Amino acid sequence: MKDKMIVFYNGNAVTYDHEQEDFGFVRIPEWEIASEAIQKVARKSYSVLEIGAGTGRFTLEIAPLVKQVTAVDIAQNMLDCMTRKMKTQGISNVIPLCGDFMEMDFQEKYDLIVGFSAIEYIKEKEAMFAKVSNLLAPGGHLIVTTPHNTFFRWWGRMGNYFRQGIFMEAYSKKKIRRLLRANGLSIIDLNDLCLKSIFSKGILLFVHAVK
Repeated sequence: MKDKMIVFYNGNAVTYDHEQEDFGFVRIPEWEIASEAIQKVARKSYSVLEIGAGTGRFTLEIAPLVKQVTAVDIAQNMLDCMTRKMKTQGISNVIPLCGDFMEMDFQEKYDLIVGFSAIEYIKEKEAMFAKVSNLLAPGGHLIVTTPHNTFFRWWGRMGNYFRQGIFMEAYSKKKIRRLLRANGLSIIDLNDLCLKSIFSKGILLFVHAVK
């Protein structure tokens, strides 16, 4: 799966941002709810870690609010796109790191860890949440979005499989609660959004927890 991800995202890096415009019905509310939470907790002294930063679509919005962002992605071409944007926008407090988050050795604790539609690509759920908790400073915040395990989202995941050759994970609220609590993280907000109605749950989960 990891090799497929690297090939896919390296091959689509240049057109990725344009492609995401077709998914505005998800990306816009995703950023709105995350941005509101981030602006409430972020401080100029904060060190931030982003999992799956991609081309920096969200990274570069966070950077002006904090001291430093360490932006991790598995695809170097995606990070190269981010670096070009950083130069254009005059942003210098982002450190792009290419690699598998689960295999990387971080030497510091972070005040805020974020990931936007990214953690679903990591198979080792329990190990990932344990690592995130270990990397958070006391009082540090975790803010992520990830696919919600619903019927409608299942079809979306199948579409993603045929497009990328990757079958993403999806989380239920129950599973998120269990993983957070098992790793000493207290829930501030756990909500579903996007295409939510009286007949169906939202296809995206928003998670905000604190250590």
